[in-house]
Amino acid sequence: MPNLRLIAAACVMVPSLMAPLQAISQDKIELTFMSWEASPLESASIRAGLKDFEQANPDVRVKYVTSPFAQHHSKLRTMMAAGTAPDVFYLNPDYQRDFVANGQLLDLTDAFPKYWDLKDFTPGSQKNIQLEVDGKKHIYGVDVCNVGPVLFYNKKLFDEAGVPYPPTKLADQWSWDQFVGYMRKLTKVQNGKTLQYGTANFEEGMNLYTTQEMLASNGATWFNADFSKAEGMDSPQTKNTLEKIKALRTDGLAPNPASIGLDTTNSPTQLLLTGRVATLFMGSYGLQELAASHMELGAGLPPKMSGTFTPMSSCNMDAVWSGTKHPEEAIKLVTFLTSMKFAIPLYKAGLWMPNRLSMYQPDNLKSWYDPAVYPKGWIDMQSLWTHSDLRWFDQIRHTDEVYNIISDSLQSYLYSDAKLDDVLPAMQSRVNEAMQQQ
Repeated sequence: MPNLRLIAAACVMVPSLMAPLQAISQDKIELTFMSWEASPLESASIRAGLKDFEQANPDVRVKYVTSPFAQHHSKLRTMMAAGTAPDVFYLNPDYQRDFVANGQLLDLTDAFPKYWDLKDFTPGSQKNIQLEVDGKKHIYGVDVCNVGPVLFYNKKLFDEAGVPYPPTKLADQWSWDQFVGYMRKLTKVQNGKTLQYGTANFEEGMNLYTTQEMLASNGATWFNADFSKAEGMDSPQTKNTLEKIKALRTDGLAPNPASIGLDTTNSPTQLLLTGRVATLFMGSYGLQELAASHMELGAGLPPKMSGTFTPMSSCNMDAVWSGTKHPEEAIKLVTFLTSMKFAIPLYKAGLWMPNRLSMYQPDNLKSWYDPAVYPKGWIDMQSLWTHSDLRWFDQIRHTDEVYNIISDSLQSYLYSDAKLDDVLPAMQSRVNEAMQQQ
């Protein structure tokens, strides 16, 4: 049974008082909302927002639980199978198609126009939330933000090395060779030991977030037009990109995460906060934690490898379990979680970037763009979120299997002696086998 229950009166009262008290108690509905946690600051922000929801909806109580991102979706599947799933939950877009195919998400298509204006969503978000099923567009989840990779940096270290700050305007974006040259100047080695690395996280383990953007910016594609088949994983563009990323580490400009005792999937921000690296290529959600540290923080555009730079962004969707006992109340909670009333404090804290075009208009910009949080020039980079494309993995099926295959394959190249000419064709073949599952 889902953990959605009426809170019944538990005390014995005299008959004249017990009936009205029971009515009040039985009208109180409990919903469970489950998210993953980017940082403790994110959970604190969400809890504050949920209090506002409960005040506005006194007949509903929301139980808030979190799970580690790495286990979030497998935990959801287990809970759904057991009938104990949360009513509302974060869903990463790359799992959306699998959950829909399994009938685990409530269809929000009919409810959507009552609460949301599709035209106000950024093009990437419009593409994200409209899923084609049986030839028609359906909506199973709604997003309220975008996050995309940004090059965070320590201003103090740049000043000491006499290196210019990374640009924030596309017209000034560094080439890959320019970037590598500056990273050499920011790398410090003493007595054979590297005290400070130039950069980190271009081979990010968390869904290959940053790696995908570099691949796309070098002209690589990994799937066909409808994302039903892997194509191009063994292309020259893919090889060139991965060789350049690996060279950052083999040339001593970036650390091997394992060698310094840090799991960059969970806490890459520690590399920047502790001064181990001068720059960190990471999703923009890292700003909340970094800004709270009061370090001399800067942020700029990542380098482009060749051709047209293709920013990629994505973010969690708020979805409703198809087995909820309270669909109307669950949808009401989703409308709140995707409202500007809820989102603006999280935009203002630097955790999320808006995915509503209206929020980038001058009058609305004032409501969330806090210069005390956002580094100078940040808003010049708004195209990273307003004109970005979806990540490739947001548009596929059998996500877990595909991730595991790609992660294992790339690890064998990036951190051992495996050859790309062997790794990439085998990786593509295995991915296609996984994607053809029913």
